[in-house]
Amino acid sequence: MILPLTKHTESIWKHKFSNIPKITPEIKKIVADMKETLELTSGVGLAAPQVGKNLRLFIINYGSLKEAFINPRLIRYGKETDEQEEGCLSVPGARGLVNRPTQVEIEYLDINGKKKKAALKGYYARIIQHEYDHLSSTFYINRILDKSKIYTYNPIKIVFVGTPKFGAVILKTLYGQQLVGEHTVQLVITAPDKPSGRGGRTLPSEVKQLANNFKLPVLEPATIKGNKELVLKLQSLSPDFLVVASYGKILPREILDIPKKGALNVHPSLLPKYRGPSPIQTAVLNGEKSTGVTIMKMNEKMDEGDILSSARVRITSKDTSEVLSGRLAKLGSNLLLRTLHLYFNNKLKPRVQNSRLATYSKIITKEDGLIDWRNPPTGGPENLKNMIRAYHPWPGVWTRYNGKILKLLPEGKVQLEGKEPVELKQFKSGHKDFTLTW
Repeated sequence: MILPLTKHTESIWKHKFSNIPKITPEIKKIVADMKETLELTSGVGLAAPQVGKNLRLFIINYGSLKEAFINPRLIRYGKETDEQEEGCLSVPGARGLVNRPTQVEIEYLDINGKKKKAALKGYYARIIQHEYDHLSSTFYINRILDKSKIYTYNPIKIVFVGTPKFGAVILKTLYGQQLVGEHTVQLVITAPDKPSGRGGRTLPSEVKQLANNFKLPVLEPATIKGNKELVLKLQSLSPDFLVVASYGKILPREILDIPKKGALNVHPSLLPKYRGPSPIQTAVLNGEKSTGVTIMKMNEKMDEGDILSSARVRITSKDTSEVLSGRLAKLGSNLLLRTLHLYFNNKLKPRVQNSRLATYSKIITKEDGLIDWRNPPTGGPENLKNMIRAYHPWPGVWTRYNGKILKLLPEGKVQLEGKEPVELKQFKSGHKDFTLTW
C-alpha cells in the first residue's frame, strides 16, 4: 500500500519517536508499505515519521544496500567529510549542499529482529546519516549553515507521451515524483485503444491503464501531424517538458517547440547506436554484451537529438528483450529524474551526437520470427539463441512443422500448435526428423 508522505512542517515532527519493542506482523506490514512507497517515489531512503509513523525505523534501497534499520544507533563517525547536494521527500522543491562525514558505523535490528552492525562509506554513509537525522526530527536543511546553498524551485510541469509497458514504467516514476511534490504530470498522451488477442477485444494501452489508475488526464489522438486541437491544448498547459517514452510516432516541430525547456525522449540504447523503433531487440539479436538508456532532446528527425545523459547496463546470456526492457525502463526512470532536475536548473549541457557512428534498428514484423527449421539462420546455434531471446515474447521465433506452427521458446523449450511447451530434447525424442538444435 502506498503511504502518504508527511512534509517537514507537519506536527508529527514535534514528537519524540519510540523504539520498537517487538517486531510484530504490523511492523513488518509497515516496512513492506514503506518499501512500496519508496519504490514509487524513486527515493533511496525513507524514515517511518515521513509516512506518519511515530517509530525509530528507516529503510534504505540503494545499490547493494536494501535493508530495514530498526532502533538504529550511530556509534562512529569518520573524520573526513565531503559536501554534496541533497534533497528530501519531505522537503519538496528544494536542494542544498550538505557537509557530512564520509564514513559511519551503525548498530540496528533487521526486519527479523537480528542484531547487526554495519560500517558504511561514501554515498551509503550519506544516506544513512540523512535518514538517521529524521529520527530526531532533523532535516538536511538544518545541517546547512550557509542558507545561500539552498535553492528552491516550483514543481516541474510535464506532459507525458507513451504507449506500451516501457512507457508505463517511466510514467509511474513521474507520478511518484508528483506525490512528493517535485513534478506535476499535466497530461498523458497515448495511442488509441486497439484490438488485441484472438477475440479482437479493444484494449487500452498500458500507459492509459496506468494513467486511469492514477486519475491523470489522458488524450488519445488518432493523428498528430496537423492536429490543431492538440497543439492548442498543449499551448494552454505551457509545460516545462514534454517527456516521450516509446510512443511510436514522430512528433512534428509545432509540438516539439511548445514545452519551455524542451521535449525529451527516453531511448533504450546508447545513442547514436541503434536509433529507431527496436533497439532492445536488435541489441539482443546482435549478441551485444551491453546496452543502455539515453535521454536526449528531440528534433524532427529519428533519434538524432542532442544527448543530455546516458547510462549503461550489462546484457546477460539469459536476457530476453522483455526482461531487458524491464531493466532498461527502471534504469531510464532513475536517469530521467536526475536529468530533469539538472537540466531544469541549467546544470546540464546537451552534447551533439556523432552521426558517423550511428546504426539503426527496424520495425519488427511477425514474419521476422519465421525460420525454415531445415535451413536455420546463419551463425549457427548461437545466432538462433539470440534470435529466440530477442523476439520473445513478440513476434516470437516460429517455424512450420508438419502443417502446424512450432514455437521456439527461451530456455530450450518448444511448443507445437495446440500443445503445452516441452523441453526440446523431449520433443525431438518423439519427432525423430526434427534435427534443429540450439
